[in-house]
Amino acid sequence: MENPQVENAFFALPYNPYGKKEDYNWSFPKRWFDMINDPVVLIGDEFWDFLGGSGTYKLFIDEVNKLGKEYRDRIYREYLGIEPPTKDDFKLK
Repeated sequence: MENPQVENAFFALPYNPYGKKEDYNWSFPKRWFDMINDPVVLIGDEFWDFLGGSGTYKLFIDEVNKLGKEYRDRIYREYLGIEPPTKDDFKLK
């Protein structure tokens, strides 16, 4: 048999509306995954840091915030599909 072309697979969410992973509580994906302990689940900062290395999520958020309120709010609403969070939502663990 040939080597598999996919070495890893993840369930990834680019944003965590609950803030910290240990607070994640949306019942829909919890039917299939242990959203807090399963190593295949990447949420928010874990997802972005996996893609770009340590600190990528914070850098991404910092850059979005530099764009100004108008563009910042559009990015959150139109790209991420969520309401813009407050500063308290970005406190790192």
